[in-house]
Amino acid sequence: MNFKKSISIAVVILSVFALTSCSKAAEGPFMIVTEPVVRAVDPMSPVNPISGKAMTGSFMTIMNHSSEDVTLIGGSSPVAGIVEIHEVVNGEMVAMADGLVIPANGQVELRMGGYHVMLLELNKNLVAGDEVEVTLEFSNGEKTTYTAPVKEIAMDDEKYGAKGGM
Repeated sequence: MNFKKSISIAVVILSVFALTSCSKAAEGPFMIVTEPVVRAVDPMSPVNPISGKAMTGSFMTIMNHSSEDVTLIGGSSPVAGIVEIHEVVNGEMVAMADGLVIPANGQVELRMGGYHVMLLELNKNLVAGDEVEVTLEFSNGEKTTYTAPVKEIAMDDEKYGAKGGM
């Protein structure tokens, strides 16, 4: 094999590796969570009257760095038996059965009195200073795990459990 042919083959092989690594980088992660926090459980925290287990919310900003809308559809956490996406409508917490759309190249803030990740059926009392790990699941198949500090946050005018007994 001559020198020019060897160089050409090497260039082709390196180009394939370079393109492969570029395409993988373009696959994500697209969903980024910033400034996460979990509300500490206190005497004002809602409790499921059937199980006696407390519930609380997690708040953050979710950024979508993809060119398509992506829906936050659920999640999981070692501290919660159930993780749901909720919103507050007219002062009442409502589960979002179809999830929360995060717009293409946009972001959504999850805050008290609005959208939030609900941690239900807590298996431990969450106090200020703890940390909680939560994994969010999106309609594009992506999962994003974050660790949030637990902080004391005053309750707004939300009415937890007004519908559905939770």
